Amino acid sequence: MLRGLNFVARGCRQGPSMARLSSTTAPETPSVEEKPWENPWKHALPKQEKTFTDYEELKLDFSVVESLLPKEIIPEVPQHESYPTASGWRPPLDPPPALPYYVRRTREHVFPLYLERKRDMLNETTLDFDYVELVTVKHVEGDVFAFEADLRSFLEKELGQPVATHIDEMKGRIRVKGADRSLLERFLFEKGF
Repeated sequence: MLRGLNFVARGCRQGPSMARLSSTTAPETPSVEEKPWENPWKHALPKQEKTFTDYEELKLDFSVVESLLPKEIIPEVPQHESYPTASGWRPPLDPPPALPYYVRRTREHVFPLYLERKRDMLNETTLDFDYVELVTVKHVEGDVFAFEADLRSFLEKELGQPVATHIDEMKGRIRVKGADRSLLERFLFEKGF
């Protein structure tokens, strides 16, 4: 039986193309001298008498669907009567500050600050792991090292203790350990980004 399956599978590769089998006309009737093992698909499919290719075109109003689709362009910065807004949001300075670095906002016009929680060290008294919160600043363009030096001096002055930073120059990211996300947001607002 296994040998027969291999033979059929081998015959599939050498058989007719699928376009011929899915055509709208009925398949040809096998000739007397044609051997069924040479073209097993031709004999395995039932003879097709009628095709169903009719279709009907409906006129629909897609205005409701189009309103649900995502926008193709990024919306402009929203205008408010006074800043900061109730949520604390402020627009970036126009023109941008003349610094050797720039932090680009996301498409929602917020800062690219991301909070992640990682396992830190083993607490020997409780034999449980301590967790640390890291804040990642993304979309840093220009001199990443100058940005990190300014950020670290600001945070150490505000906190009164040293903070740990990690620079990923290729991706334009800086990870900060030991500082709250709101402090980094305040730094970015003060710089005018």
